[in-house]
Amino acid sequence: MEGGYGSIIKEVASRRPGPREDKLDRALVAGLMLEVSLGAPGAPAYAHDHRRLLKSGVQEALVTYLAGWVSLDRFRTLVRNLDHWFAFYYPLITPAEALRQDRRPLAGPAPVPSAARAVRENLLDNWLRHRPGLFPHRTHRKLNQDKLREFLSRTQGGWFRLKDFGRFFDIDRKTAWEYLQKFTRAGLVCHNRSRSSRVRYCLASGFLVVRAESLRPRVAQALKDIPEDLAGQMADWLIATGGEAFWEEEVAGFLPLNHRQTIITSLMADSLLVEVYRSGPSKMLRLPPQWLQEAQG
Repeated sequence: MEGGYGSIIKEVASRRPGPREDKLDRALVAGLMLEVSLGAPGAPAYAHDHRRLLKSGVQEALVTYLAGWVSLDRFRTLVRNLDHWFAFYYPLITPAEALRQDRRPLAGPAPVPSAARAVRENLLDNWLRHRPGLFPHRTHRKLNQDKLREFLSRTQGGWFRLKDFGRFFDIDRKTAWEYLQKFTRAGLVCHNRSRSSRVRYCLASGFLVVRAESLRPRVAQALKDIPEDLAGQMADWLIATGGEAFWEEEVAGFLPLNHRQTIITSLMADSLLVEVYRSGPSKMLRLPPQWLQEAQG
């Protein structure tokens, strides 16, 4: 197989997703980006569409190299996470001139980070599998283990409302409330201890990559001069990143202009964000390792 990817792809194909496999997948994507970039001598290296052309080439290479080697689920995981990995590696392998030409203002809110990075999927699957009593015995019922896992993964560790839960499973408010009480008592989800319309639930911190139960109050303290709802959104974003790096422009998409710099500066001053890379005025940021579950101890 060309490009020296045979052994890497065999490793990708033979393993289930997990922390080590995530690193292996990222290495594969980084290698493909480098190969596509170096293997296209006629490509306009300094054109405004450099990013688009490179990403298109990587997507085509993924199909070419992985067809028949990995399962459909693994392939979908790679494609789903390509946007994030591409944003991280692109400035590392791209000429400075192309980066300057490629900087464009974001149009509207930035996409929320992928749930695959925020939730410890294997741990959640194992926990649900060993608690069959939480679900109705009849398999045709609307709420089952697979659908519950899908819903919780979609939340990415962020808060959700009772009506969000009920709407997803197409169940009435009373039934949704009863299930959420059962899941709360079992330790699967947490309650924000608010009342009435302010009640929110979230996936328990132990199932997340980020130590959410410690991070949320720390973010609230660091942003005590910022509106509470906005500080909560910022905490949810950090939890959803799963500790992965992101460009400052990504998170700036939902931050009001008058609070943007204060939020970033305050979080960095309180060791809640660190700069890992800079390209001109743009910074790549991430949560420090101590906020991740693996660093707990």
